[in-house]
Amino acid sequence: MTAGAAALLCLGLSAQAIGELRTAKVGLDRGTRMQGPAVASHRRPTQAAPVGNHGGTLVVDDHGVLVVERSEGRLIRASKAGEPVASLSFDGALGELVHDGRGQVFLADRGGDRVVRIAAGDRAGEGLAEAGAVSVREPHGLALTPDGGTLLVTSVAEHELVALDTATLEPRWRLELAPEPRGVAVSSDGEHAAVGFLTSSSLAIVELARAGSERPGIVWQALDPRDHVKTMKVHDDWGEMITVARIGEPRSRFQVPHETGRRYARSSFALAYIGGDTLVAAHQLATPQMRRVPDRVRRDTYGGGGGTEESIEPMVHRLGLVQRAGALDSAISFVELDLHQPRSLAYDLQHDVLYVGGYGDDRVVALAHATQQAPYVDWFADLGDDCGIDGLAVDEDGVWIHCELRRQLLHLGGGAGLGADNPEALPDEWVQGPELTPSTRDELVQRGADLFRRSNPQTSDSGTLACSNCHPEGRADGLTWRLGQSILQVPILAGRVGGTGPYKWDGQDPTLLDSLHHTMERLGGNPRALPKRDFDALVAYLEQLPAPKTKTAKDPAAAARGRAIFEQEACDGCHAGPQLTDRSQHDLDTTLEQVDTPSLLGLGHSSPYYHDGSAQTLEVLLTDRASVHEMADLSKLSDDQVLDLAAYLGSL
Repeated sequence: MTAGAAALLCLGLSAQAIGELRTAKVGLDRGTRMQGPAVASHRRPTQAAPVGNHGGTLVVDDHGVLVVERSEGRLIRASKAGEPVASLSFDGALGELVHDGRGQVFLADRGGDRVVRIAAGDRAGEGLAEAGAVSVREPHGLALTPDGGTLLVTSVAEHELVALDTATLEPRWRLELAPEPRGVAVSSDGEHAAVGFLTSSSLAIVELARAGSERPGIVWQALDPRDHVKTMKVHDDWGEMITVARIGEPRSRFQVPHETGRRYARSSFALAYIGGDTLVAAHQLATPQMRRVPDRVRRDTYGGGGGTEESIEPMVHRLGLVQRAGALDSAISFVELDLHQPRSLAYDLQHDVLYVGGYGDDRVVALAHATQQAPYVDWFADLGDDCGIDGLAVDEDGVWIHCELRRQLLHLGGGAGLGADNPEALPDEWVQGPELTPSTRDELVQRGADLFRRSNPQTSDSGTLACSNCHPEGRADGLTWRLGQSILQVPILAGRVGGTGPYKWDGQDPTLLDSLHHTMERLGGNPRALPKRDFDALVAYLEQLPAPKTKTAKDPAAAARGRAIFEQEACDGCHAGPQLTDRSQHDLDTTLEQVDTPSLLGLGHSSPYYHDGSAQTLEVLLTDRASVHEMADLSKLSDDQVLDLAAYLGSL
C-alpha cells in the first residue's frame, strides 16, 4: 500500500546554533511502503500510553532535558537550549533512562550492574544525584507500569526480564526469556510487557500478572514475514535469459519457507506502546541466503545474490505495528522505512506522529497517522554523517534528537509540519546545542565507532550493510549467511578479535586489516577508496571492545563439573588461553578447506553454534547432532555429564 505519490523536496533550516553550525536537510516523503493488512483504527487516538511505558536516552521535563551519554558513562542535565548544566559520572557504559512524568527517574547503569534511582534536580542542575540503587546484572531496557509501582528491566547478561518495586527497589520477580534482550515496553493497561532481542525473530509478550508464577504467561509475537525471496530464470526484453528475484507468499499458510530466501527480523532495540495501545517494534529484516547455489562470479558475496537480484536488498529496516499484542486476535502490519538501523522512537499524541531515528544514517522520519490504517512517512530530516542518532523525545514545540557520536542535542520544531494537519508544511526551526561532554575515547577509536555503525557505499554495495547490522554492539545477530558454497555463522567480535589472527572461519586472512578489507569486498564495497587511517580506526575500535559479560550459571556445581570434563576431554587443547583459542586451523569434513578455532568468549549469548550454525543449542552440539562430527568424541559421556558440560560452556 502506498500513501500518496512519492515526492522529495530538500530544504535548509533556519537555525539557532551554539558552537559550529552544521547543515540539516528536511524533505517531504510520500512513498511509504506499507506491508500486511490494514489492522488499525480509522480514527486518531485520544489517549496516549503513559510516558514511562518505554525508556530511551532522553527525558524531557519542566527543567530541560536529561541525557544519557552511553559510551561516556555520564548522565547530563541540559537546558532547553541544549547546553549542559550538570552531570553524573558512572563507571562504564549505560543503558536506558525512564521517568513516569511525576518525578520518578531511573537509569540502567549497564557497566556497573546496577539500576539507579535518580534525583533529577532543577534547571540549574542543583540536586542532580543518585538517590538509591539495586544490583541487576548488565541492565539495559527500562519501562514503568502505568501506576509507577513496578520498574521492568532487561538483563543482557542473564537473558532476563526483572521486575523491581519502585518504592524499595527490591526485586519482585525474575523471568528468563532468550539471549540478548534489549528494549522493553509496557501496555497502557499494565497487563503486558513486550521485550525485543538482538538475535530473535520474535518479541516476548509477557503477561505481567503471571510473570512471577511457576507458569508464566509468555506469547511470542513473530516479526518474520511468511513471504520469502524466490529466484527464477526469465527472458528479458531482448530474449536473453536472466535471473530475477521476487518476494512471494507460500501457497499454504502451513508451508514454512526453507532457509534459502527466508527473511529474518533482528535487532529490536526500540519498542514503545503508542496511541490506543499499538505496539511499535523497530527492527531490521535480513535475507542471509538469497540463493542456494550462487553464480560463479558471485560466490564470495554475502547472501549469494547479485545481478538482477540486487533489487531485493539483503537488509531492509522496518517498524512492526502490533494491535492487541498478546491476545488471541492480535494482528500485525509493517512499514518499511528509508533509514538505516532504527534504534529510537518518540510519539506525539496530538498529531498521531511517530518519530523514528536511524542510528546508521543520521536520518529522522516522521510517520504520520501512526496508529491508523494508512500510516505514511510525512517528512524526513538528514542530520549529517557523524551523528549516530540514539535518542528522541517530544515536547510541546517539536522533537529532541541526541547524537551519540557528537555528544550533542538538536531540536526540530516550529512548524505545522510537525503534525499531519498541513501536508505541505515542514519544521522550520533548528536548535543545535554544544558538545555536552568531551569524548574520553581515543580519536582513532572514536573514528572507528563512527565507521562501524555507518551506512557507507565504500564499505558495502550502496551502503546497504553496515558492520553493526550483523554485529550490533560488536556482538552477533544469530544468522548464518550464504558465502559461496558455504553457509557461515556471524561470530561475536567483542573481546574476541584482538591478537587472535588469522581471521575468517577458514583462517584465510592473516591480519584484522586483511579481514576488514576482504569483508568489504564481499559486501560489494570499494575498500580501496578508504584511506588506511580508516582501516586503522576500525581495528582500534574492534580491539578495545570488551567481551560480553558472562551469564551466571544456574547450578555452579554443575558448571564446575563441566569445566573438569572440558579439561578431561582435552577441549582446552584447542580452546586455550585467555580468549579460548589456539589460533590454529583444523581439517574437518565441511565445505571449508580448513576451519579456524573460534574463541569461546560470550558463547552463552551466541547461538547457533559451529561455523555453519547447524547446532541450535549447546546440547545439540555436544550430542553430535549437527553437521560437524570430528571435533571430539563425546559419545562416552553420560546424559548428566553432557548437561554439566553444557552448563559450563553456557557460562563462558
